Amino acid sequence: MELKKCVRCGKFFASDVDVCHECEKKDLADLSKLKGFFADNYVAGVSKVQISASTGISTKNLNRYLGYEEFNGIYVTEDANENGVEKLSTGNVNL
Repeated sequence: MELKKCVRCGKFFASDVDVCHECEKKDLADLSKLKGFFADNYVAGVSKVQISASTGISTKNLNRYLGYEEFNGIYVTEDANENGVEKLSTGNVNL
């Protein structure tokens, strides 16, 4: 094991993973929300800003999660106005 800085909260910890034990639980919850979003609300060309607004996941963490292999092949734009995609409604979405 090596000493690392948690990519989510910035604490130092000893592990082989990128997040501390406390943040690992938060990551699992966020990943569950993200998977639910893609299962229920995904539209081709949806933006990171729209996903963040709908799920409550920060764009910093969203960028990290979208780099995971399980999300390969999912196209997400940087901006809500790319490719003419309209803004999604974010009112009271429970994922």
